[in-house]
Formats: sequence, C-alpha cells, structure tokens
Amino acid sequence: MKFCFLTDEFFDLYKECEEIEKKNNRPYATVCLLKYNNFYFAIPIRHNIKHQYAIFTNKEKTKGLDLSKTLIIKNLNFVVQNRTAFISQDEYNQLIQKETFIISKLNSYIKKYIKALIHQNIKKNYLLCSMSCLKYFHKELNIE
Repeated sequence: MKFCFLTDEFFDLYKECEEIEKKNNRPYATVCLLKYNNFYFAIPIRHNIKHQYAIFTNKEKTKGLDLSKTLIIKNLNFVVQNRTAFISQDEYNQLIQKETFIISKLNSYIKKYIKALIHQNIKKNYLLCSMSCLKYFHKELNIE
C-alpha cells in the first residue's frame, strides 16, 4: 500500500463526476487490486466521514479511508510520482498494518454496491449507490 496524490489530468478526465473528491492535494491510499480486471484502487483519506462505509482511524469514527469515494485507477500515469503524500503518523501506523483487512473491506464494499444496484427501491441501497464513486466505474467492474 502506498499513499499518493492523483494528477490534475485524472480529475480533468472525471470533472463531470460530482461524487469524486476533486482536491488534488488529498492523499489517496492506493491498494493493489482484488481481482477486478487488474486495476488499482485509490481510497481517499477523509476527516469528516458520516457513514459506515469506511475504515476508521479514530474512536469517534469520523476519520479514515472512505470506501464510498473509492476510485479505480486504470493508468498509473494518473498517480503523481514525484510528490510524497504525508498523513498523520497515527493514521499511517494504523493503516499500513491493515492492508489485507483494507482489501477485504473494499472487496465486501464492492459486492455490497453491486447487490444494492439491483434493489435501489430500498432507501439504504439507493443512498449507497447514489453516493458511491463506483457508479463511474461500471465498465471496469463488469456491471451492465
């Protein structure tokens, strides 16, 4: 797992996608793919999370990796190579030891998202699908 920034070109490519966090100075945790077409997944580190789809790094459950804003990186040229992303030492220590756990949670989140797509008439499923950045990556996830 690596903490990095995404390029302006990436954000330009997805500028019409309103759920994508468009702060080019926001660190993302890049996790190697689970088994979805060999893509990289970038999960943003956020500090005002107000839902359950996250890997929290504080007791208050407001800081951590926000799974709902996960992005699929199809080209590593979209990852800034010459700039180091610094995060708090406490968050770093917690996250760096949990790579396997993070991959497992991301895999579960993707499965839950795909299942929720079928039953969007249920409010919690609608909210999950409407707020998720995965809606911009159906082709990559083989969702029709």
